[in-house]
Amino acid sequence: MPQTVTQHTSSMSVQEPPKYKQYATGWGFRLGLLAAFVSILIWASWLVSMRAGMTNTLTAFDLGILRFSPPALLLFPFLWRARAQVKAVSPILLLGIVCGAGLPFFYLSATGLKYAPASHAGLLILGAFPFFVTLLAVLFYQEKVSRERKIGLSLVSIGVLVLLSLSLLTAPENTWKGDLLLLCASFFWAVYTVSLRIAGLPPLVSTALMGLVSLIALAFLWATGLASSGLADASWDMLAGQILVQSLLVGLMTGFSYGYAIQKLGAENMAAIGAFTPVLAALIAIPVLGEHLEGYSIAGLIFVSLGVVIASGIFKKR
Repeated sequence: MPQTVTQHTSSMSVQEPPKYKQYATGWGFRLGLLAAFVSILIWASWLVSMRAGMTNTLTAFDLGILRFSPPALLLFPFLWRARAQVKAVSPILLLGIVCGAGLPFFYLSATGLKYAPASHAGLLILGAFPFFVTLLAVLFYQEKVSRERKIGLSLVSIGVLVLLSLSLLTAPENTWKGDLLLLCASFFWAVYTVSLRIAGLPPLVSTALMGLVSLIALAFLWATGLASSGLADASWDMLAGQILVQSLLVGLMTGFSYGYAIQKLGAENMAAIGAFTPVLAALIAIPVLGEHLEGYSIAGLIFVSLGVVIASGIFKKR
């Protein structure tokens, strides 16, 4: 009898999914949903804020300092107390966290937004990243792709191709360059999402790590003369808005809210909710930046948003 129980327990432990695939239920799931919706509101504001900053006197270096200084300095105690836990994580995963949402991602996004409108950024960065998440999962973790995800990702691909093709043919000069940079940023964000999910680090710890490494890299760029600043020429209104969005909302709040949502909901459900970010960003950019939605942008938004929701399988699960 004891042997039978042992064998049964062993069988159950084998069938139990890995920790990074276990999702919350009940209040944990509801709080994860709240954190996810907070994140997409901040993302949409961040995209518009980045576009406003890059089309005025501020440089990518300036926005990077505002973005990474608060988590690097204020959250350092959390990182220090969890240093043993950080050391236990694979260096590849730590690199994915640091680069995926750190300086490489930030510079790609900021430079892309210098050429392309905020509506394109929302669609390409947060709309296309589920495609890259699935690609990484298939290549490195041999995950099977469900029929729903294949259909959804096909729609995502159509939406991205529509935007890129018609942007190249009809949009203002160099918009296509911004679109390609934003698509590269989307890949980095997918690397961050997968690495964060598997590493299992507390949200504040991963945010502090990413902020600290990014701030050190920015200091190196400044010391070597590879970065320039336009802070001296920026208006106080512009700086106040950027500090609110970059430093407080994105730098501190979304680092926790996104990490918490990923832990509680999983990458697929988070991707489905994040599909609404491009729409929010496009709507906010109309009154704030005076942007307008072209027909191909609307088509791209529809294809990508619908595709992400279908690919996530969220309706099938709940």
